[in-house]
Amino acid sequence: MHQGSHHLSRHTLSDLRAQFESWRSSRSPGTRIPARLWRAATDAGRQYGVSKTALELSLDYYALKNRVESAVEESSASKPTEGGFLEIPLCAPSAPPECVLELEDGQGARLRVELKGAALAELETLARSFWSVARCSR
Repeated sequence: MHQGSHHLSRHTLSDLRAQFESWRSSRSPGTRIPARLWRAATDAGRQYGVSKTALELSLDYYALKNRVESAVEESSASKPTEGGFLEIPLCAPSAPPECVLELEDGQGARLRVELKGAALAELETLARSFWSVARCSR
């Protein structure tokens, strides 16, 4: 069992708030939040939601959100595949994978991208950049 999850089963969000208040009252200015409190806050964010936890613990929403997302990615990456079996192909595919992506927003901004091989890994980053630029230019 994950240590932080066990921690939360014994303590409520209000108990965790009391721990943060105690730490804040005794810390020196500029001192970073200890790792144990961040772990507990991250677990609370997963259990109670990032917004509620950030508000309850007086934490920056985005800092907590990033930590919760990282924890989710780490836990899913560390889980074994179902049945503990992973198939590995014996030979490489004859042609690299291909993808054509066409994005268009309601304002007429368009983007067409043709990706092959390893470039597919950058697809999500490219799409997010397009949408953020399209929204900022309105």
